Amino acid sequence: MHNSMKFFSFFVVISAMLCSCYSPRYVYSPSTQNIPLLNKKNDLEFSAFYAGSLNAFKGKGNYNRGFDIQSAWAVSNHFALMVNESARWEKNGANDTFFYSDSSSLSYKRNFTEFGFGYFSLMHHNAKMKIQLFGGAAFGGSKISDDYFSNGIQTDKYHNSKVIKIFVQPALIYSPTKNFSGALTSRFTEVIFAHINTNYTLSELDNYILDSLNTSPVYFWEPAVSYTFGFKKVPVKIRVQGSITILINHRFVEHRTGNLALGVIADISQRKKIKEPASKN
Repeated sequence: MHNSMKFFSFFVVISAMLCSCYSPRYVYSPSTQNIPLLNKKNDLEFSAFYAGSLNAFKGKGNYNRGFDIQSAWAVSNHFALMVNESARWEKNGANDTFFYSDSSSLSYKRNFTEFGFGYFSLMHHNAKMKIQLFGGAAFGGSKISDDYFSNGIQTDKYHNSKVIKIFVQPALIYSPTKNFSGALTSRFTEVIFAHINTNYTLSELDNYILDSLNTSPVYFWEPAVSYTFGFKKVPVKIRVQGSITILINHRFVEHRTGNLALGVIADISQRKKIKEPASKN
């Protein structure tokens, strides 16, 4: 009888926890990956994307949207530079802990500037295949604003931090026709949090899995698929990209599970050749 009561009490506690809503504090949201279609020296590509992360927690008023502006320049026939800008505005809300008396509405602002350097080349056995390997770093910040309610009392909470993202991004690109190409990437990202400023209590930091962000970096694997569509007599291309974000380090942090992006590409590699004057006999 005593064991039955213990089991019943355990079942009640677990059921209450599962029935309660949890409002995660997302510390990471992926950006759209820059996968330029470069062929030779001085090729230049600009792109702009509307993007947002996939979210397993859906609810009224929740959203995740932003933009990515990207550029890449081939400084030689095999090496290139890239500069990218990313911004996100996000919101999610529900009960913020396993207690019904607490609730929060969370909003986020994230901005990053990314610099990269890499190698690109055609595959020797197949001229329609290209390989790339880019690496670099992004510098920016993440701001979490928490409209926090506890026992009917409203408090403005916040968690702000500087963030550095270091990445390595190998890619394989297949272009079967002039107006279509597909790309597969496997980006690895190290995320470093620093200069954290917050008014969460120590118990709240522990509850929201924010207490150890500045102790060690966080690592993600971000495979992505990208499709680029060109058109005859139209100077821009359309690109669609989807990626997923997989946490690969030993400790858990709340993060967005992926990214979807739709954008336009201005490719300045298709320059007209200047006709040379005919030589006189």
